[in-house]
Amino acid sequence: MRILVITDKRLASLRNGRDLRVWHLCRELARRHELYLLTVNLSSLDNFNEGLVGLADVFKTMNDAPTLPTNSPSLKRHFRRNDSNYYSLSYPHHFSIVTKAISDICEQNSISHMIVCSLSLAEFVRPFSSNKKILFDLMDSEVLTLTREIQFFPPWPLQPKTSLKAHLMRARRTKMEACLPHWFNHVTTINDADSDTVRKLSGISTNISTIPNGVSTDLVATFDANSHVAKRRGVAFWGNLSFKPNSDAVRSFYKNVYRPYLAPAGIEWCVVGRDAELWLLEEAKRDHGIRLTGYVDNISSVLAEYPIMVNPMRIGSGLKNKVLEAFAMGLAVVSTGLGVEALCKAREGIDYMRADEPEKTAFAIKLLIENECLRLSMIKSARKLVSEHYTWSKVAGDFDALLCSL
Repeated sequence: MRILVITDKRLASLRNGRDLRVWHLCRELARRHELYLLTVNLSSLDNFNEGLVGLADVFKTMNDAPTLPTNSPSLKRHFRRNDSNYYSLSYPHHFSIVTKAISDICEQNSISHMIVCSLSLAEFVRPFSSNKKILFDLMDSEVLTLTREIQFFPPWPLQPKTSLKAHLMRARRTKMEACLPHWFNHVTTINDADSDTVRKLSGISTNISTIPNGVSTDLVATFDANSHVAKRRGVAFWGNLSFKPNSDAVRSFYKNVYRPYLAPAGIEWCVVGRDAELWLLEEAKRDHGIRLTGYVDNISSVLAEYPIMVNPMRIGSGLKNKVLEAFAMGLAVVSTGLGVEALCKAREGIDYMRADEPEKTAFAIKLLIENECLRLSMIKSARKLVSEHYTWSKVAGDFDALLCSL
């Protein structure tokens, strides 16, 4: 097959969940099909970066659509009921240019299938749904993400502007996500909860599937759980700390678990990632039990020192890649139910420990630190789970089978 992959920004960093998924799936698909890449940059503020190394080995051609105009968008956008026609109303001339670019690439390369990787691109590819097979990879439902985020807003009327904006955005996203299964041949997400959200919104269940993320087989093969000896008595968390679900998790864990339970017990907390908030930087200066590493190139060198990964996620959707990485790298995982909901094959108490309340989280951490046999058994089981079900080659095989069935 000849497949056009359309993204809303260049593939730039494997620390970004969207880039990670698109890159690994495309690299596997390129072994079987011809792939062509089109980047439609939808931010007038962003400049194109160089992109990931090796893209030319995956894609036959790589094209950039014209960037979004810097002039003010049309006032017609304010009268939209949903976001499915935002760009055609806001920038009608630019919208025509981009759809023409898509049409030209399809014609020049005899494209039969498309993979679309962003909700904001739906209206650009909708005109091609009648003569192309389109797999729309939504990944995370923005409706589900916003719904969970709104649950933690202060009670009305505190922060009314933020609340009203979020509710309006959710209403518009709701109408848009409901359209996806009607417009395109198939819709995929990373998490059953996201797929269920789209099913309920659209009233359709036959063309919506869950395809999770994976990990590199090299990551699984090069780490020996039996020889893993933790050097530190502590837990680790990692991720982009400016990403709201991560920043919320870090703040909640500090306030409700680390401060009242772990700090008095002398259990260290390591946080790996860029853009730590000021309050966390200040606390780390005062408390030597908090270790902030910032961004590190080789994260496994840091994580090898810790026996446990903690994942106290309260909001967000999709799949937390850090859990799969922890499984593969030999860290026992303590997570909220939301943090592992996308891993339907993972077994509570066998592959990980679930803890949704602060007291249970602290108890699970202390138990795994003290009980080495339990910890090593859980690590061994989790790594077996990853190697059998959650490698990129396995995930991409399922994705390819779905694509070929369209």
